[in-house]
Amino acid sequence: MAGKSKTDVAARSGAKTAVKLCSNCGNKIDVVMSVSASGKKSMKRLCCEL
Repeated sequence: MAGKSKTDVAARSGAKTAVKLCSNCGNKIDVVMSVSASGKKSMKRLCCEL
């Protein structure tokens, strides 16, 4: 068991580099962080803006 990792590192890095595509228009989804006036942060996905 020495030197063996439980998680498959190659599969994880492949999942990170995979590009998420929009189900409506097929374009790449851009994720941006927006901060509201009250200071609350939220992640928004920008694509075709439906």
